[in-house]
Amino acid sequence: MRRIHVQNISVISIAVTIILSIACVAIFTQGRVQFETLQQATETYISCEKDAKQLQSGSDYLTEQVRMVVMTGDDQYIDNYFMEADETQRREQALEDLKGRFSGADAFNSLQQAMNESTELMQTEYYAMRLTCDANGKSDAVAKHPQLQAVEVSDADNALTYAEKVNKAQNLVSNSKYQAAKNVISSQTDQCVTEIIDATRTNQGQASAVFSDIYRKLEICVAAFAVLTLAMCVLIRRTIVRPLMDFSTSIKSGTLFPVKGAGELQILAETYNRVYEENEATQMLIKHRAEHDALTDLLNRGSYDKLLNLYVGTGADFALILVDVDTFKSVNDTFGHAEGDRILKRVATLLKTTFRSIDHICRIGGDEFAVIMVDMTSDLRYTIEEKTSAINEQLARPEDGMPKVSLSVGAAFADRPNPGESLFKDADQALYYTKEHGRNGCTFYGDKGTGAGADTQG
Repeated sequence: MRRIHVQNISVISIAVTIILSIACVAIFTQGRVQFETLQQATETYISCEKDAKQLQSGSDYLTEQVRMVVMTGDDQYIDNYFMEADETQRREQALEDLKGRFSGADAFNSLQQAMNESTELMQTEYYAMRLTCDANGKSDAVAKHPQLQAVEVSDADNALTYAEKVNKAQNLVSNSKYQAAKNVISSQTDQCVTEIIDATRTNQGQASAVFSDIYRKLEICVAAFAVLTLAMCVLIRRTIVRPLMDFSTSIKSGTLFPVKGAGELQILAETYNRVYEENEATQMLIKHRAEHDALTDLLNRGSYDKLLNLYVGTGADFALILVDVDTFKSVNDTFGHAEGDRILKRVATLLKTTFRSIDHICRIGGDEFAVIMVDMTSDLRYTIEEKTSAINEQLARPEDGMPKVSLSVGAAFADRPNPGESLFKDADQALYYTKEHGRNGCTFYGDKGTGAGADTQG
């Protein structure tokens, strides 16, 4: 089967794109001016209508709150009123936004008049709220708002009874004069919207004829583009997308690539499969060498550090066991380094066979070993003593002329009482005690002579 190459698909795609792009550019150039005019007119209308509604909404909210004040005398409505007037300021924001877009236009002038009327109406609202506060003895509410403090209540109104003050306050924000002012605000905001609608319709009418012609041409271009694009999409999906998705699945599952798709992808799959097979064994070897000690095949110091930090950070129950080969330097000097290496391998083998497969056995220095014994608490310390004794018994019976050696062990538990500076230092202190008191044994942090405050210097 003949291979389809991405390069050929790319050339076809570019050619089709250029042809359709030229056609679209010619069509859009023809209608650009009309489109921009229509777009600007639409945006102008939307912005103006939004600002007008926002100013109307802000004014209506103030009316709603002041009427609630005079009806209930509740301080919360006074706070809501001044929150809108002094902080939220929807009316001011709406006017400022419109000013930035249409300063000097009829629409802006209408909205400015609505704002002026709303501002003037606020004086009546201040007076009504002040009367309500005085009637209810809410001097603290007046003290919170400078606008209410500045209201001068007439002597006649001061002389009114509670019911008369409340009645007058309610009348101020609901009488025909107040409602007439509200009607003026609504009328001016409606006028603002009407003026912008008229301008928008004029601009839209001029652009309508041009857009009708553009639409017909675009129908033809879109139909051609849809047919060509569909064909191209089917081809790309079969030769590029689906093979790439299969490649991605193979990468995630760690399997070979299927040899399919465009010619370049088939070559890529064949090359990847060959390299994958050649390098799989090499990568496993490299990873093993990076994590293990070359002599003993135990985990190395780097792996030990990572594991210890991981377990310390999780708060899990475990024990850290530090192991030294007793008088190893003397054995090395007497029998030679080759014999010393045999001893280290022997110790490593015994550690691996004695401890569990879930435990982490590491060589962290020359003759220094460490065991991270998982799921281990201090009440199970006897298991470590038994394992240490078993290993030392076998080391006391050397094989193939190997010299006798023994192990000194120090251990500390994650759940130990009165921990010292760190788990490692606590285990090291226990190991030091073993080495200073006869070697060939095991000491736990917290035993006599170890623990917080113990002297670790010889």
